Amino acid sequence: MRIEYINPFIESTFEIMSEILKTDDIKRGELFLKKSISPSHAVSIIIGITGPANGRLIIDIDENTAINLLSKMTSSEIKDLSSIGEYEKSALGEIGNMITGNAISKLYKKGFTFVLTPPTVITGKDYEIDTPQIETLVVPIILPIGQIELNIALKES
Repeated sequence: MRIEYINPFIESTFEIMSEILKTDDIKRGELFLKKSISPSHAVSIIIGITGPANGRLIIDIDENTAINLLSKMTSSEIKDLSSIGEYEKSALGEIGNMITGNAISKLYKKGFTFVLTPPTVITGKDYEIDTPQIETLVVPIILPIGQIELNIALKES
């Protein structure tokens, strides 16, 4: 994975989370690699990426962080993920759209043209997603309301 493909996703996540949460108190945790891209939290926002490299971005969010994000975005009190409807799932998908759209714009300015799939939002516990076996860089993003993980899996075309 080329670092010039990765950094725009990290930068965009900082920018979008800062905008949503109205804070600059956002930090990057320690990066680590996984053998394949697989979600591990209560919410996964999945976006396919094609272009000079192909793969997926999964934004993995634990339940409490997702509830806090949704409460901020929708100005409503969310008690748990089992009570969310299509409106709230759409708001989660929009987080994925904002992050990846911003990242793709940054990449385009550097001369790389990528295409995105619409986000798929999966919520719940103990779910599996059939994913390609691509080495994945996991980027923990620490927010004042919790943590999200960017799972970036891109393989040169």
